[in-house]
Amino acid sequence: MRREVVTTKIRIAAWAMLIAQAGIIFTGGIVRLTGSGLGCSDWPKCTPDSLVATEEMGIHGAIEFGNRLLAVGLALLGVVIMIMLWKGRKARPDLFWLNVGLVAIVPVQAVVGGITVWTKLNPWVVAGHFVPSAIAVGVAAYFVRRTYDTGVRTGRRAPQPLPALGWIILGLTAIIVVFGVLTTGAGPHSGSTMSTRNGLDNVLITRAHAVPVWLLVATTIGALVVAARRRWQPMMRPLQVLLVIEILQGLIGYVQYFLGVPIVLVAFHMIGLSATIAASVAVCDSAYPRSTHADTDRRVPVVR
Repeated sequence: MRREVVTTKIRIAAWAMLIAQAGIIFTGGIVRLTGSGLGCSDWPKCTPDSLVATEEMGIHGAIEFGNRLLAVGLALLGVVIMIMLWKGRKARPDLFWLNVGLVAIVPVQAVVGGITVWTKLNPWVVAGHFVPSAIAVGVAAYFVRRTYDTGVRTGRRAPQPLPALGWIILGLTAIIVVFGVLTTGAGPHSGSTMSTRNGLDNVLITRAHAVPVWLLVATTIGALVVAARRRWQPMMRPLQVLLVIEILQGLIGYVQYFLGVPIVLVAFHMIGLSATIAASVAVCDSAYPRSTHADTDRRVPVVR
């Protein structure tokens, strides 16, 4: 009996991976926003004497240890997906190795996380801890998209300059992530009363952060106009979704700045960041269409 390599269960698992990767960013932000960065004072143990958080450590220990547990859950999810893809790994090696990459990021993040604890939340180390998580969200978003196609290129490509605009959008998103990390390192939410700030002028770095944001919005609108004129439908919906996210994210960013970066708005801003990364990846990938299961049944990789 023949069956598709990419089943509904695999698609659901891929979405779970994307949500979990975004969840790591969110819970990591909660750790910082609540001052729980040193809730576990050691690594890999929570304390020199205990592997897990204890009641005496209070809420900060529970929050920090909860973030560590989510990372463990993320690794287990990756292993489960690897098992699900194992039989079809030769038919869809792209999916298999994308998932391997996502699993491999987890121990790297764990080690960098340990270094952040050992350095008492040095803001530059904390910045280095965030970047791989942002990359993982992008890879997970790409992984999700690939579960909806056969892995076979159609031979078509979006008309110029749409592919170039897609890469510019992805590049600007990466720049925004970097400037956002630097802005966070200069802001008031350090993660612990013991940690220092990166020494950058908070107002100047915030304004610098806004520049690529506005460039991203302008590029997205420009790409949307070009896609409409060239009637390139595969890119229209991803661009529309990205533009909505950018507008909401921009509103949250400006409001939180003028209100003194309240914790609740910062938390929503971090959710928006993951959404922006995922949407930017979708826009760039939509310039290079692949056959779908619905329109290329004879070319869908199968296993027996």
